[in-house]
Amino acid sequence: MGYIPVSFRTTVGYQRASVRTDATGVTSGGFGFTGLDILSYGTIHRNIAFGLVFTPGLGSAGFGTGASDSDLEAAFVRLMRLEQYLGVKSKPGDYLLNMKVGKFELDVPFSEKRSPTLNTPFVLYHYLPGTPYTTAISGTSTSSYLNPNSFAIGENQPGLELTGIKKTTATEGYFRYSLAALTTNAFSGPLSGCSTGTTCGTGGRNMNFYGHMTQSFGGYGVVTGQRIGLFGAYGTAPTVVNATCPTCQAVAGSGQPFYRIGGDASLTFDGQWNLFGALMYGNDSKNLFVSQGINNAQRAAWYGAFVQLDWYPTLLPVIHSPGWLFSYRYDLIRNIQQGDPTFAKDYNNVNSHTFMGRYYLHQSSRTDIALHMEYNFFQTAKVGTGGGDLHGQTILSGIDFAF
Repeated sequence: MGYIPVSFRTTVGYQRASVRTDATGVTSGGFGFTGLDILSYGTIHRNIAFGLVFTPGLGSAGFGTGASDSDLEAAFVRLMRLEQYLGVKSKPGDYLLNMKVGKFELDVPFSEKRSPTLNTPFVLYHYLPGTPYTTAISGTSTSSYLNPNSFAIGENQPGLELTGIKKTTATEGYFRYSLAALTTNAFSGPLSGCSTGTTCGTGGRNMNFYGHMTQSFGGYGVVTGQRIGLFGAYGTAPTVVNATCPTCQAVAGSGQPFYRIGGDASLTFDGQWNLFGALMYGNDSKNLFVSQGINNAQRAAWYGAFVQLDWYPTLLPVIHSPGWLFSYRYDLIRNIQQGDPTFAKDYNNVNSHTFMGRYYLHQSSRTDIALHMEYNFFQTAKVGTGGGDLHGQTILSGIDFAF
């Protein structure tokens, strides 16, 4: 109340990144900034809210590793407590039926947009079979095979979402659900019928689905209490451009199926510790790869997982300050079968380790400034042109601030 609901956020400091494979590599380092988020969230009416996130294109962003694209990362309107229009009475604190429409972050097990780690992604949220995993810089030439499915649960999606939350007396916690219908017009994978060197229309006109349900015990399950959850996605990815208008957007067809299914859990202890993680199985149909002309194509099957431990040392005598936060996360990908049978089973397997230390220099209702230190090391198996592993690391030290 009394303030224009607009915020700006960026991180300034020093970043050093390197990647190497098959005896070749590249290293980048220097002072700069990560990019810029312009955010606006607010309540228009008691039960009507909105959200906007704009990321302008900046040529010098990313500490010199690459310019940032300009995009409206999120844009949605949310209508809350729709159950009252269906004659269902909800208790104070319960929101049984809410509807969000636009482009938004999916209700993933643990939000990547609000993660304290700044430049290290949750690998399973973005992994795509056939595309070698890397982080800050692409590095040396790598082998790959075509996969028209670009769906990743970590990417903001256009669609409609129904959500609800209800306090459960028996568990002294909360039951939450999210059911989303998503469109494929934002897909950007390679499509059969698009000649090399030409620009073809991407995106389809089909509907995909995502869902997530959680039950907490003794609190919300992240700051206090414990929580368990199930999540999954099912849909089709367009594989063929429209012959009538090959450069038109969102008209590609011949969708072929894929699905994701997983579980998540969060445990808290002593008001200082939060251990959480997720495990997900992914399956891309054989026909996705047949459509791209891969000989003897087969389904791509894989699973990914991560586990993270956060420590907020409020009671440690040596570090008696509520300003510190320490985190460690381990991400992994294990492939079961490749869409292209000429690639090794363990091709593109990933091991990633992330360490983070963060000290909040200042916090208020209008500003937030934190000293941030983050280190990541990852290994991606057999993605080099000579079959070698890809090794990469990123070091970030800077000041993260928003106002």
